[in-house]
Amino acid sequence: MLEIRPPVETDRAAIAFVGALAFNMEATPDGVDFDSRHRLCSYAGNELVASAHAVPFGQWLGGQLVPCAGIGGVAVLPEYRGQGAARALVSELLRQERGAGMAVSALYPANAALYRRLGYEYAGLHPGYRAPLADVPAARADVAQMAGDDLDLVIDCFARFAAAHNGPVQPVDRARWETDVLAHRGEGTHQRTVVVPDGQAGVAGYVSYFLEGTGDGGYRVHCKHLVALTAPALASLLGYLRRFENAAREMAWHGPPGGGPVGLALGTNTFALIPTLNRWMGRVLDVPRALEGRGYPVVSGEIVLEQGDALFPDNDCPWLVRADGGRVTVAPAARAAPRPARPLPIGLFSALYTGFATTGDLVLQGAADPADERLPFLSALFSGPVPWMPDFF
Repeated sequence: MLEIRPPVETDRAAIAFVGALAFNMEATPDGVDFDSRHRLCSYAGNELVASAHAVPFGQWLGGQLVPCAGIGGVAVLPEYRGQGAARALVSELLRQERGAGMAVSALYPANAALYRRLGYEYAGLHPGYRAPLADVPAARADVAQMAGDDLDLVIDCFARFAAAHNGPVQPVDRARWETDVLAHRGEGTHQRTVVVPDGQAGVAGYVSYFLEGTGDGGYRVHCKHLVALTAPALASLLGYLRRFENAAREMAWHGPPGGGPVGLALGTNTFALIPTLNRWMGRVLDVPRALEGRGYPVVSGEIVLEQGDALFPDNDCPWLVRADGGRVTVAPAARAAPRPARPLPIGLFSALYTGFATTGDLVLQGAADPADERLPFLSALFSGPVPWMPDFF
């Protein structure tokens, strides 16, 4: 029987080793994201055999930030795999994060079957794009290298950008921007962030990038964040990136499905746009808090909604969901209220919640009856941009 508990500082090297063995990477104890408030480990006696951690985020959904636990670094020694160690560890981590006020969770799965058993489902995209620099429009580049006191302005710029999308996550810890979100050491070479001042002591856009080899002697400019709030800011950032064309062959960036405004700005047809696509999984941890925390289209009405959640049985309560003017309130429904033929599995509900799954998807998955009178209301409530996020964690 494995014991699950928070690690201590002397466990840092063991955490690094378990992670290195699981993900075929160098064991670097100094690089461990060590915060015992958001990390749990499994022990066989005194031996650390598994580890997982959570990153406190806010996730933008409907123009509102919803408290989100980003799960990462789930690693188990090979001799303990296949025995339920990861499932038990992540379950306990989710209980801890829910108790700390997190309403939802997100992760990038190495094993989708494992996380589906824990109530996750695919809930959004992590789109990447590449394009020849020669196709990027040339323009005057009114940019400046990011200064140390610009970080708050960059965070504010990202928040204003992300509020118009569904899915982007924003770290609660300001320091994480410097250590993980923006380009940093360990990613390619020549990491830099440049900003477009907005003329009012703010930032109208920024790009944080590094240079990476293409494997054939060339290199590309890889943009971790490419964010613009205005047309002039976008033109300046693209004009800046175009200046690499004498040596670099292409640029890479992460943006909304379809390439977004950057893709639209390319000078040639879409055959020059090379997409890559990962998906992330999401999970609602606290049904009423999640429903009341996000924003919605202007929809009015009410329904009784019930989920099936093996990990958090109190989510199973039938909920009376009322929508009015872009806000939702949730309260326990009387047991005498009309009940659905079957509860909606928490994973598929989570995919619907972000807007990644449609009510039609639920019907085709056999999770909803096509004659269910609630479906038009749910379809309208969770309509909006396809969820995506620029960050990988």
